[in-house]
Amino acid sequence: VTSLKYVDNLLRVIKTNNLTAYDERKESTMLIAIDAGHGSNTAGKRTPDGYREHWGNVMVASYFAKAMDRCGINYIKTGWDDNNSKDDPDTALSRRQKTIKNAKCDYSISFHFNACGNGKSYNSGQGIETLISNKAPGDSLHMAQCIQKYLIQGTTQKNRGVKTQSLAMCNCSTMGTKASVLIECAFMTNQRESELMKTEAFCKECAEEAA
Repeated sequence: VTSLKYVDNLLRVIKTNNLTAYDERKESTMLIAIDAGHGSNTAGKRTPDGYREHWGNVMVASYFAKAMDRCGINYIKTGWDDNNSKDDPDTALSRRQKTIKNAKCDYSISFHFNACGNGKSYNSGQGIETLISNKAPGDSLHMAQCIQKYLIQGTTQKNRGVKTQSLAMCNCSTMGTKASVLIECAFMTNQRESELMKTEAFCKECAEEAA
């Protein structure tokens, strides 16, 4: 049976524990920039047999966006606008940076595929790595380490680890982000990995592991 003093007792608990302090609290929001590197027709950014890097980048980015939708995390897109990867211009890095800064993104992640050699023939370069800026990394190291940890658990690739470079899409200071990373999902100049990058299964796996 409910006590006749239920309301009085409840109000006393609220007052004693200062629970009204929580009345105005709002759930924290996170905004992520999902970047697909390069553009549909960027020169040189393709496998030796002509598959464009941007096509793979968009496929991973789109699956990553779906994961963010599932998790209730807000995001913006840079370098791509939908799943059609064959009509995207190569947006200038400075414009991408400005878009991310103006949107006040907390984090950014840029998807790419690696290459080495002359680009005209396949070679032994292989593996997956996560890159951060060597100039303004912010909290990117921790973010990159977390992402790389999961990427290597699922993909059958060489672990190239976390590396630092002078990268526009990782410069937290310019973009106003807390952390920013760039993922090289595979080598498009490695024949086995170039075949992987063409598949939805592999691109989805990379996206889910990064998410």
